[in-house]
Amino acid sequence: MSFLNSPLLLGLFALTVPVILHFLLKQKPRKLNFPALRLLKQKQQQSTRRMRLRHLALLLLRILAFASLIFALARPSVPPANYSLTTQELITLGIVIFGGIAAYFLATRRVSNTKLPQFQKQERQSTLRNRATIGSLIAILLLVGWPYQRRIAAEFSQPRNAVTSLDLPVAGVLLFDNSLSMSYLEAGETSLQRAMTIAKNHLQTLPNGSRVAIGESGNEHPIPFQQTMTSASRRIETLEASPAQIPLDDRLREAIKSLSEDRKRTLASQESVDEKNRKDQYIRRIYLFTDLAKSAWRTAGSSLLISDLQREQNINVYLIDVGRTNGHNRAVTAVNLSGERIPVGGELTISVTAQSQGEDIASQGLELLIENRQGENLKQGQTNLRLDNNLPAQAVFPLITGVTQPWLQGETRLNGTDPIAFDNSRFFTVQVSEPPPVLVLAPDSDTAQAWVTALAPHDRQNVSLNKFKPHFEPISKLPELSLEVFPAVTLINCPQLPDAAWSKLGRYVEQGGGLIVILGSSDLQATSYNRAPAQQFLPGQLDAWHPIGEWSFSVSLRNHPLFSIFRRLENYGSFSMFENLVYVTRFWKVTPAEGAQVLANYTDAERWPAILDRGYGKGRTVMVTTSANLPENPNQRWNNLPSPLLDAWLFLSFVEQMTDYASKLSDARHQFVSGQTVTANVPPLPADRQFLLKQPDLRQSRITVTAGETLITIKDAFVPGHYQIIEPDSRETISAFSVNPPAEESDLTRLTNQDLNDRLGVDRYQIAQSLEELKDRINAADLGQEIYPLLLVLVVVIFCGEHLVANRFYRQTGDSA
Repeated sequence: MSFLNSPLLLGLFALTVPVILHFLLKQKPRKLNFPALRLLKQKQQQSTRRMRLRHLALLLLRILAFASLIFALARPSVPPANYSLTTQELITLGIVIFGGIAAYFLATRRVSNTKLPQFQKQERQSTLRNRATIGSLIAILLLVGWPYQRRIAAEFSQPRNAVTSLDLPVAGVLLFDNSLSMSYLEAGETSLQRAMTIAKNHLQTLPNGSRVAIGESGNEHPIPFQQTMTSASRRIETLEASPAQIPLDDRLREAIKSLSEDRKRTLASQESVDEKNRKDQYIRRIYLFTDLAKSAWRTAGSSLLISDLQREQNINVYLIDVGRTNGHNRAVTAVNLSGERIPVGGELTISVTAQSQGEDIASQGLELLIENRQGENLKQGQTNLRLDNNLPAQAVFPLITGVTQPWLQGETRLNGTDPIAFDNSRFFTVQVSEPPPVLVLAPDSDTAQAWVTALAPHDRQNVSLNKFKPHFEPISKLPELSLEVFPAVTLINCPQLPDAAWSKLGRYVEQGGGLIVILGSSDLQATSYNRAPAQQFLPGQLDAWHPIGEWSFSVSLRNHPLFSIFRRLENYGSFSMFENLVYVTRFWKVTPAEGAQVLANYTDAERWPAILDRGYGKGRTVMVTTSANLPENPNQRWNNLPSPLLDAWLFLSFVEQMTDYASKLSDARHQFVSGQTVTANVPPLPADRQFLLKQPDLRQSRITVTAGETLITIKDAFVPGHYQIIEPDSRETISAFSVNPPAEESDLTRLTNQDLNDRLGVDRYQIAQSLEELKDRINAADLGQEIYPLLLVLVVVIFCGEHLVANRFYRQTGDSA
């Protein structure tokens, strides 16, 4: 046991005061003139002995009252331990008390039913009451008190941190959760600012010689100790809310590692002391300032973190909770585009997903802003939607048409303000370019007609809406064609090819081209497709075409990029229609090649592959094992996919997304999340060159691209907004993209105590919500738990008891003999 105010123990000498007062106030016996009767004299002797015992009890009660008051003012503390009763101990205590009361009332009832005089019944009831009380106390001591004291003694024998004084210097890590949720604004102060204020004030209370390190969740840098407290305070002042780059679980492990290595250096510096007798010169602590938002932590608890905390028992962890338990927020969580690339003069559909947390909003306004060539934001549309608490809602803006500028950048924005501002807007970028040419090879134009029409369904005034510019050539002209100018080539119902043609297609794919192979004719020669030059890049080996029947498609990998359009149109039943309305009567049996991926199957008993994909070199090959054309003779049709009886958009979407995927045009992304690695394509040149990166905070930086390189990689795009890669000489924008904060950081859902136990371990952390609470938690963890409140209650009880006893004694003073 230790004391925070040990000099006050000198007050124990004041215990002589009640002794002196007791004897001064002690009544002297009066002499009464009675006849010398033996009976009265004997009664007087008995009364004198009884009064002496009662006076002694009153004296001890007064001494105990003064002693308890002195101990309470000295503020004793006991070593850290779990002083509360466990569940099992509470249950045992309840059973013993209930059993004692039940036994007493049962025995009393039996006594009351006996035919004894009233005074004998009262005597027996008094005896039963005494026995039940004593028996219950003995049972409590044996069944609850003994296990309790053994458990507490075990915790005393293995203390977590042997600290005897708060004057020891502290080696601490101040770890800040500076994720975007910490920008929550209330009463003119964000959660991060509140954390910074508590941290700087706490630095001023640390003992001389203390050392601290400052860490944050916004980066994964090491956590070094600061040179001085002044530099530490300045480092705290530079903190800003930013997208979380690493979970707090991992940052806590880095903080533990920093303290552990510092402890090893401290012990190693004591060269003159025997290694067994070396002691750490610091109290080691980790202060984590956080709003306890789940988004800043790992989805599941980290067993490695718990292991580190169990191993480093000398480190105390304090969580300073600066969050709001009943916070509310509105956010734009997603922007959905009809495409990240549209043709010049084409159309663009933009929809948004918004969500409210903590409150219902009957009507929330959203507006669409588009940046013109001069960099000005112009309002292009507005909509309203209802936001129910914690339920996402979607809204579609009016269609954007006639876009001609090469890069279209804009944002969707919530009207009004709320405590968190970073998620009120979401940015997007769309590339506007001429439709790329794609090559379609088939035995004749009729066979390719359905595919060509699906690639360019619009004509006359709407020709600008076509996303591709198809070019048909008969298969016989393949040796004469330059395939490099086409990002994608489609081979439809080709009966056979010589090895030289297969080799040419193989080189085209290897260099980055996309090849689509349609197997929709019984005239195909399987031996030609199965030869070595073809099997180098084809995703499957042909067996034979299946006899006539009726089956359906079954998409096994819906999240594959090839089905991106189907996923975007899923609310309109795209997958359901593709799997239920399309029937297949014939198909080729294909065995997948090594490294190939089956994206869809048929519903036949053997589940033969329907769509296969295989990467080869820099390109990829997609194979469809049934037809994609519509012969005039119904008996020659292999499926109804291109049939006009179906919704036209189903086949158009099927062709578009397959061509997009094979050509890798859909791989070019222009929307990124903060911290993601950004890549942009540039044309290769024989010499090194430089580009300018224009950032949303009006900063510019230079990017160097080596000779022959076609890819620009950017790893430090953290600030949300629009970015542009500019050619310095012509000032032309060669690429652009947008960066948005992670949508999950808008979620204010807090960790529960069980979540913290799962991540940190039970009894391995303390939670405080203010500087005063932090001091109390530190006192309890380092010096033990104060019993000051308990002693004060005990003092009050004892003084009340002394008052009652004294009144009982002295009220007889004025009675006449």
